[in-house]
Amino acid sequence: MSKLTSRLKKTRASISIKTYKRPMAFVILMMIGINLLILVIAAIIASLIDDTYTSFIDAFTNGSVKWMLTPNAILVIENPQTLALAVLVLITGLVLFSGTIIALTTNAIKDYFAKKQSGSGKIYLENHIVVLNWNNKVPELVADLLYVSSRHVTLMILADIDKAYAEKQIANAIKKVTKNHDNIKNLNVLVKRGDPLVKSDLDDISIEQADAILIMNKEIKRFATKELSESDLNILKVILSLGQLKLPHHPPIVAEIKCIETSAKIATMANVVDNLKTHTIVPICFDRRLGQIIAQTIIEKHMEDVYLSLFSFDGSEVYRLEKTSFETCLNESSHAIPLSIIDNDLFVLSSNNKTKRLTSEHPHKPLKLTVKPIHEKSIHDVYILGENNKVQFILESFNAYERLYNSSFQAEALSQERLPALVKEIKETQKNVTFLLLSDETKEQEALDANVIDTLIYLEGALQGHDVHIIVELLDPKNDRIIKDFNIENTIISNKIISLLLSKLALFPETAAFYENLLTIEPSAEGKDDYAIVIQPAKQCLKTALPITFKSLKQAVQSFYEAYDKKLMFIGVIRNDITEIFDGDFHEIKAFTINPEDHLVFMKL
Repeated sequence: MSKLTSRLKKTRASISIKTYKRPMAFVILMMIGINLLILVIAAIIASLIDDTYTSFIDAFTNGSVKWMLTPNAILVIENPQTLALAVLVLITGLVLFSGTIIALTTNAIKDYFAKKQSGSGKIYLENHIVVLNWNNKVPELVADLLYVSSRHVTLMILADIDKAYAEKQIANAIKKVTKNHDNIKNLNVLVKRGDPLVKSDLDDISIEQADAILIMNKEIKRFATKELSESDLNILKVILSLGQLKLPHHPPIVAEIKCIETSAKIATMANVVDNLKTHTIVPICFDRRLGQIIAQTIIEKHMEDVYLSLFSFDGSEVYRLEKTSFETCLNESSHAIPLSIIDNDLFVLSSNNKTKRLTSEHPHKPLKLTVKPIHEKSIHDVYILGENNKVQFILESFNAYERLYNSSFQAEALSQERLPALVKEIKETQKNVTFLLLSDETKEQEALDANVIDTLIYLEGALQGHDVHIIVELLDPKNDRIIKDFNIENTIISNKIISLLLSKLALFPETAAFYENLLTIEPSAEGKDDYAIVIQPAKQCLKTALPITFKSLKQAVQSFYEAYDKKLMFIGVIRNDITEIFDGDFHEIKAFTINPEDHLVFMKL
């Protein structure tokens, strides 16, 4: 008896396992078995009660099976007992078999829609951009890709995030950028919940067909080792995971890192791990980049707008132009302005990757301009309030600026406890200072920028009527509108700047060297800060009477290039606080006027 019980338990366990692993297949097989049993029993009964059936086989094939499969067959039955049996078989078959099949089919369709809504299942794509991981920069990154006019963009996001929440954040970011539905038609955005470290999840997004891969930083604040944060550790793991895959298109891999030291670790991995040697990996410490931009924005308030314009796909951007000399581009290119040469590569300002190669004749020679020397701006003492990873890079940029231009000013990070004493000193001495309020990155999404708003309220109340300059960094773009009525000189939307630069490097990784030189305040071999943006009032640039009119943009560009001894390139103008970086056809015969109130944007060569 015990053996029989044991066998029954093993059989039950086996059936339970099979049911759990393949529930639909098990139910279908069980229903088929039950129906076969009913047909066999019905055939036995039919052969006993109806003499028209010569055998069990005859009763099974021409009786019970026909009754279930061909309901009209019961209409020709004359024996009342056989007719009752046939009706019973037919009803049982409809309930047990057909009903089960309908229920399973309905459930399968329901599961299909549920999978599509949740982003699960295989998605077949090609030539798409993949974003791995999620942070609050991703929505701004997606919004900027609306302006990529040179190609249709499909973006696939794989992250441990609710699909509906991610899509809502992306939709909000897009609404702030454009209401033009034609732009949205050129951009497909797909979100899938998954883990970039799981190969099956990567396979589900057709990563082998991707054109570019962006690894976003998960921004975990804990440290795995003394020098490696958990968020950067995740980046290293994802890169190693990608190295195990076959990526025939050799997509560039752009990785957002928090610590500058992680860049060296990635470079070492790329050299020693065989699977990574064929990949182009671009590690970017965006906190370092943003620290440099913030420092330059404090020095020149329009700098942020210039960078936003250069990084965005709306208007002109920087592209690499191969096999073309600097002077050839300047004289012959109708839609490109040369900016720099790095490792024999020419980087130009142009509307897109196609227009950079257009050429035409330009009949107008440069005008003879009499210009004034460019003087770097003096800076008030700067006090940084708020702790995040950018502080060290901001201070490093200020120190480099002091060394380059022999400028004397104080720049220091100030604790919240020391703020009341400093406010008292400012009131007593009436000295001019600049406050930089940095947002606390460690807060949850709903509490982002809370410390900035709190400090802003305190400073506005305590220093009302005093000559102070307040520059604010925000992480959440929604808060920009909220603080507009405060007395703020400039607002820096960190996530927007970084997301724009990230999308730029993902699609055009070859421009990374240009942006490295552009953003870094650092002396060259000649002791100068080459490849830097300079913004000057037109009145301080020209001895010539203003306004002055040029017959084309190219004539204006070449005129300033010659006047400043080929050391500055004229790339834009700031008029009525609106930044216009030149784009379009520079050879077009169209009057371009510089007014006394304009600010001119130059690139140091």
